[in-house]
Amino acid sequence: MSTVEIPKLEYAFSVRIEFKERLRFEPTTPMGGRVYVPVTGGTVSGPRLQGRVMPYSGADWARGRSDSVAELNAHYMLEASDGAPIYLYNRGYLYGRDDQGRPLSRAPDARAKDGFAIKPNTYFFITPVFDTPVGPHDWLTRTVFLGRGTRKPDPDHTVFDYFAVTG
Repeated sequence: MSTVEIPKLEYAFSVRIEFKERLRFEPTTPMGGRVYVPVTGGTVSGPRLQGRVMPYSGADWARGRSDSVAELNAHYMLEASDGAPIYLYNRGYLYGRDDQGRPLSRAPDARAKDGFAIKPNTYFFITPVFDTPVGPHDWLTRTVFLGRGTRKPDPDHTVFDYFAVTG
């Protein structure tokens, strides 16, 4: 029996994305409801990339499914500290989970801006894709990443930590 080698992850950088509002589209469709969340700005920091999130350069078009899972689909632009533009596309999933990893129902919470609270045991992972000009940041275009999100309600923002798959 052969041994499977587990890929290694290396922390690359974090992106703090700030939001002003969350707009729900009602009524929902058979595939679920939509939420539009425009990006108002943010920062990029870490050992391999620094810069900022370009204000109003994109948004998340999340879909809330009937099984309490949110499908994330976000596009926005970063600007590296040297001025290089970087396009970022995030796809992933967000849900509260029980001890076996099953999605929890999302109970209404009037304190949260979108009507729901993020539970402590949350699955919030994304697979990002980057597009950059040829130059010092094009390593982003040939590296596989895993991102982990943490949502903060006040002020409304999300922090994504990005890990490069190194081998």
